[in-house]
Amino acid sequence: MITFVLDHESVVQIPDAVRVEPSLLLRIARLEDAKELYSLVEKNRVYLREWLPWLDDAESIEDEIDFIKDQQKRASLRKGCLFLIELENDIVGTVSLNSIDLGNLTGWIGYWLDKDHSGRGIMTKSVAAIVDVLLVSCGFNRIVIEVGENNPSSLAIPKRMGFRNEGTSLERQWMYDRWVNSTQFAITASEWEKK
Repeated sequence: MITFVLDHESVVQIPDAVRVEPSLLLRIARLEDAKELYSLVEKNRVYLREWLPWLDDAESIEDEIDFIKDQQKRASLRKGCLFLIELENDIVGTVSLNSIDLGNLTGWIGYWLDKDHSGRGIMTKSVAAIVDVLLVSCGFNRIVIEVGENNPSSLAIPKRMGFRNEGTSLERQWMYDRWVNSTQFAITASEWEKK
């Protein structure tokens, strides 16, 4: 469990694992996952490179170990956490709570999925499960998802879940050799309850 103190008094715990479906599980990354996670990154390197800027920082299993350690430290500092997406006990992607504004009860979510598993609803179900945990169980008020504006697969996920489009940031992120605009989507706890 990752413990957070919200609004200066409420203590909530983000679970270490969230069962989405019988064969689909989200769980906090462990050091022993580094080899499998690195293999998945390596397999998808060309596919992911179009939209994810961190691939040059993941060049070895040791880099993946360092990344998981960093994510564990961020969780202990209540700054975020990394969930692995497991389908039938195989890692197929990640959903992460990339940033947390505890004072305003807001979290920013990011995600990526193995190319061979895309188009099957896995990511939408996984992101919806994390959003539900954060907004319903943990007392967050707002969740934000920021996506490259020309990334149709990633754009579809917040739209399917009823997130509001809050606009586009021009040249928001440097992506190896070009600037990428991003679209920000958000949903509040009250909006999520009405879905």
